[in-house]
This record gives sequence, structure tokens and C-alpha cells, in this order.
Amino acid sequence: MGQHTFSLSISPMNGKDSTNPAASLLTFPNQLNRVRDGVFAQAERLQMVASHYADAIQNGGIIHVYANGHSRVSVEEMVVRMGALTGFRALLSHALSNFTDVVGPDGLRLCQAIEKVEGLGAILLEEADIGQHDVLIVISATGQTQAAVDFALEASQRYPDNPLVCIASLEQASQALPKHSCGKTLYHIANGHPRGYFLDNCMPMGDLSTTVEGKTGTYVLCPLSSIGALTLVQCLNELTLRELDQRGFKPIVLQNMHLGGYGVNYDEWLADQRQRYAKAAHNPNAVRPRMK
Repeated sequence: MGQHTFSLSISPMNGKDSTNPAASLLTFPNQLNRVRDGVFAQAERLQMVASHYADAIQNGGIIHVYANGHSRVSVEEMVVRMGALTGFRALLSHALSNFTDVVGPDGLRLCQAIEKVEGLGAILLEEADIGQHDVLIVISATGQTQAAVDFALEASQRYPDNPLVCIASLEQASQALPKHSCGKTLYHIANGHPRGYFLDNCMPMGDLSTTVEGKTGTYVLCPLSSIGALTLVQCLNELTLRELDQRGFKPIVLQNMHLGGYGVNYDEWLADQRQRYAKAAHNPNAVRPRMK
């Protein structure tokens, strides 16, 4: 009772279970190949970004991570997650990243309206001191959203000597029309920044990856942007740790409390974060921002 075993027969041609009728309906898992192949194609650029992450961590600095809307899940994956390195700090505004009420006074429409307001990037950056070795990250599914572009634009103007990493769709950010009044997307800003890096989340134009031809109509669903962004995040996590280890620097990695008891290394991890976060609030040696 309660214990079940099963065998799985996988076809080498399409990866589907040839004995399971339900599996024959599934096509979305094949889309993961797009993400896998796209990420491997960026391995050299990922290694360069990981080297900047390692510089920040090794020198007591911070990787500042901005996102709005649903892209906040990628920030959470970096900042507070089992297996997370210290040194990552969220630059998330509740007004721009919380819409889980869906409808009502704190719902989706309000969040979407706020993310169209330009000038918020400057206000957010006023709330952080940026150190010499710090890295700035901007995450957006499309690379077009005004709020994300606004933050990246302001970060690039204020801190031209700090690495700026933009994670978004290469296809959409390079081909679709910009929405910000500057006439740029994250693709343009990253490529124009002296130490800029654009990382492709591998999503197709419009994000939706799977078409279902049904009896009641044709439907397109299954977005890839979050899966692609999270894959990039964890690839950078691995590469950063490898880089730090190669340098002989021992990083602090948050362990899983469910496997070793609560507080495995929480105190050590949090103590390191407190020191770094304190610099973000007040750093006497902060880089002087270049204002317009």
C-alpha cells in the first residue's frame, strides 16, 4: 500500500513515452531543448558575467538585481534560495513587482500602469550605494518594458564603469519596437554600455511557445521566459562558484534546511549578507554617480 513502481519506455526519436497515451499529447517539454541549446550557445558570455559576479563577491561587494512584474521570480531565485551565494541584493519595488491579487486595488492593471511611468529608475537607484566592484542586473521577459528599460538606462548613465547585465529575449528585444521614450530596449542599452552584457532568455517572440489545435479553437500558451531566465540564473550560480573556487576564495552557499536541520549555515550566510547589505545602505567608498 502507498508504494508504487513504474517503468518508463522512452523513444530515442522524440523523447516521449511510447507506452503512455497521455505522454503522446505533450509537446511543451520539447521546447526545453530551445532553452538548453540557447544557454549553451552563450557559455562564453556567461563565463565573463560570472567573473564579474566573482569580483563583487570576493571584494565584499554586491550584485544588485532589478526586475518588475513576473520577472521578480528570477530575482528571488538569486537572492534568497537554497544554494544561493551571498552578495545578491534585490532592488524590487512592491508597486512594480506585486500583482498576485490579480484584480482589485493592488491588482494586475495597476502594476502594468505603474511600469509605464518613466523616471522610476532614478528614484530606485537613489536608494542604493554602488561599490567599485558591484554589478547591476536588469531582468525582463521582453526587454521592452518601460520600467526595466528606465532602470537600465539610468544605471548605465550613472555607473558606466560598473558591469551591467540585462536578461531578456534576444528575439523580441532586438526586433520589436521600443516602448520607452529613449527609443531603446534592454538589448540596445546593454550593447551600448562599456561593460554591458545581454543574456538571451531564449523565449520566442511573444513568449508563448506551444500551439494547441483544439476542437474549440486554436490556442497558444506555455511561456518560456521564466524557465529561460531561471536557467541562466542557475548557470551563473554554478559558474560563479567555480570561478571563486578556482581563485582560492571560499564562498558561502546557503544550505538546505530540510536535509540537515534548521540553521545549517543560516547564521553564517545571514551575517555575511548583513555586512554587504549595510554597504548598499551606506558605503563611504561608493562610486560617485555620473548625473545628467
